[in-house]
Formats: sequence, structure tokens, C-alpha cells
Amino acid sequence: MASSIGYQNSAIVYVGHDIPYPSTILIESIFMTNARYSMTAMILHWLIALALIFQIALGWQFEALERGANLFGLYQLHKSVGIAILVLSLARLFLRYTRPRPAAFADNIWSERAAKFVHAAFYAVMIGGPLTGWMVVSTAKIDVPTLLFGIIPLPHLPIGRPFHEPAEILHELLAWVAIALLFLHVAGALRHQFFKQENILGRMIPWALERRGPLLLTLTSLFAALGFAFWMGSSITATGSGTNDKPALNGNVVSNPEATPNLPKEAEESAEADEQSTVVEEEIPASDVKQKLANWQVSRGGRLGFSVDWNGTPINGSFGRWTGDIRFSPDDLAGSTIIVNVDLGSATTSDAQRDEMLQGDSFFNIAAHPKAVFSSSSISNVGGDKYRARGTLKLNGKSQPLTLDFRLTIDGTNARVSGTSRLKRTAYGVGSGEWAATDEIADNVSVSFDFAAKNKD
Repeated sequence: MASSIGYQNSAIVYVGHDIPYPSTILIESIFMTNARYSMTAMILHWLIALALIFQIALGWQFEALERGANLFGLYQLHKSVGIAILVLSLARLFLRYTRPRPAAFADNIWSERAAKFVHAAFYAVMIGGPLTGWMVVSTAKIDVPTLLFGIIPLPHLPIGRPFHEPAEILHELLAWVAIALLFLHVAGALRHQFFKQENILGRMIPWALERRGPLLLTLTSLFAALGFAFWMGSSITATGSGTNDKPALNGNVVSNPEATPNLPKEAEESAEADEQSTVVEEEIPASDVKQKLANWQVSRGGRLGFSVDWNGTPINGSFGRWTGDIRFSPDDLAGSTIIVNVDLGSATTSDAQRDEMLQGDSFFNIAAHPKAVFSSSSISNVGGDKYRARGTLKLNGKSQPLTLDFRLTIDGTNARVSGTSRLKRTAYGVGSGEWAATDEIADNVSVSFDFAAKNKD
């Protein structure tokens, strides 16, 4: 007996029984009429709707917020949600052309064409918007890495810098088109539902929800969810990417939260003391040596931290790997020396994207200069257990004078050291190009250290 499979008003019609039919399509066709979409299509529709409204509200914030740590975190979230919309939209487009769907409600041919145009434009926005955003990130002057939702790294597209400005213009234009399409889509759906008495909204709602109450109540709940998505996008602050109040990583090997000082305040006080101190620094002559120089080994659990303001928001971080070569005696300051080597690739601010950016050419440029080195030239006592080491810091291929103020207590073969310093990042070329300006990222960087050491002799 001859058999055939065909479409009528976008609903499946099949004749005969002897032609095999794919089981997944067969099951879906049995439970689907020309009045309802499939459950998969419903889920994708509402997920995309929620994500798109959240994304529009989130993007709206960029016009009002100053650039800074918080805005950096919001951009990372914006990129993550955008790629999620891209994936969901591609899945929805695939489903649209591989699964049966309800027939369109159309008054005439012009109404049908208008509906098709809006749907096509929506796909262009939902796919083109994330793609143009991806192009903007991939061609930006500053190489900012993307880690989707803080987990999945997103590579840059292999395109050149000339694509940046056109992609940026198109990306912004598509955002406005998306807003217009949302209004048209909602207005059209409400017209069919309440003015033409066609249950166009009911066929995009799962039966389980429709059975629980009147359609109007269900729709109200769904629109409330969409409103909540807009509120979330317009009010989220992404503070988790803005500041770092967690104990930073170790000085040599492991972290030591108990040794964490108040970085900004202590460093500021130290800087003022360096500029205004009236204490007379006295170096003890070598002829008065009472105790020989000792080699000190830095113990596990120390900390080397830094802090800088980004539009008024403190960014706190630390270096996870650093070593100290210390020859020191309070009775032989003239012969004492301090050399500290810092692995710049171990810098962390508790934000993976920002940490990767720090390692790039615009900041530490670790590919060319992986380490920073401080070498003391003189050490003096400024009263009691307080000392001042003057020397040179070599960072990012540049050498500049640097002063460290520290407190030292020695108990037999054990010593405890804590101190601060302050340097100007622009003097070392840290923050080049767009980031060289100091109106956003402050020039002054506070440095703090706290560690224990043991006499090896």
C-alpha cells in the first residue's frame, strides 16, 4: 500500500503505515497539534526571552556606570549571557526547521509577511548581536580575555582590527532593533489573543501550567518573570568581580590569612611617613659591628600584596610566588642586603579575567619581563624595631628607586617582618595605551608584605 508523509497548515498529516517514521518525530507529532508548539520549543522560547530581556537591561547600565572594577565584571557577565543567547538561538533555529510547528495566524498575505519578517529579524538579532559583540572583543585594542560564567574560556575570533568599529556600530544598532522587535512581538501576540480571540499565547505555554489556572493568570506569571529578568539585569552589580576581600595567596608557598594587613590604610600612612618624617636615619658604622650578618630564609605562609584604586573601588591582590635573599643584622646595617624576586605571572585579584589581563602586554607584560626584582642599596634604623630599606625596583624592563618601610622583631633564630611601600605604576609602564590614564586606574599602588624568616646560620 502506498504511503506518504506531508504537512498541512504546518501540522503533520500521515497516510499509511508501512513507511518507517523516526521515533522521536513520531512521538512529538502524536502529542502535538497545529495549536501548540513542542515542549522543547517552549523551553527554548522562554529561556531566550528571559536572557534577552536580562541582556538588554544589563547593557543599559553601561551608559550610566563609570568604567571601573564593577563595570569590568558586568562586561564579563554581558559576554557570557550573549554567548548563551547565541547557543540557544541556534538550537531554536535548528528545531524550527526540523520539527513541525503550528500554523501562523494571519489575516491576509501582508499580515503573514509581517509576522515572518519579525521572526526572521529576531533570529538576525539573537544570532547577530552575540556575534558582533564577539567581534568587538576580539578586535579591541586591549586584549581582554573572556571566561564564560567564570568557567569556559572563549577564544578570540581570527579577524583583524579594521572590523572593530563596524562591529561595534552594528552591535549597538542590533540592541535597539531587539527592543523594537520585542514591542512588536508582544503587541502582535496580545492583538491575536485578546482582540481576535485566537489562543496564540496558549500554544506557547506547557499544558501543565495551563491546567493549573486561567490562561490570563498564567500569562501574568510569565510576564512577571520577564519583568523580574529586566529588574535583575538593571540592578545587578557584579561586586564579586569588583573587589577582593579574600585572603590573597601565599608569599612563598601557602596562604596565611592571619598575617593579612590593612593594605590601603597602612600603605598610605607609610607613604606619608616617608615624605614627612623628621626622624634622623642613622646607619651604624661597620666598625661598631656586634653581631655578624646572618642569612635569613623566608618561611612558608608569607604574603606580598598590592592595592590600587579603580574609579574609587579598591582592587586588592597578591603574588603567589616570590622569594627573598636576605642577609641582615641589626648591628651591621651597612653590610645588610635584601633582594626580592617576584614571579609576576602569579598575580591574583580573585578574578580570572582581570588576572589574565594583568599578565598581558598592557600591564605586566610577563612574556617579555616575567619577574620583578627589588635590590636594596642601604638599610637604616628609624627608631626601635622600625627600619627603612632604600633600593631599586626593576619592573617591566624599567628600574626606579623604591623605599620599603618595615618593622622587624627577632627572637633568637626566628624573625617576623611586616611593612609597606608605595610606587607609581606609570613610572614602570604598567598600564599602557588606553590604561595609561590615571583618572580611572590610580597611579599610586600600595604594596604590603608580611612574613616570617629563620636564621639559616
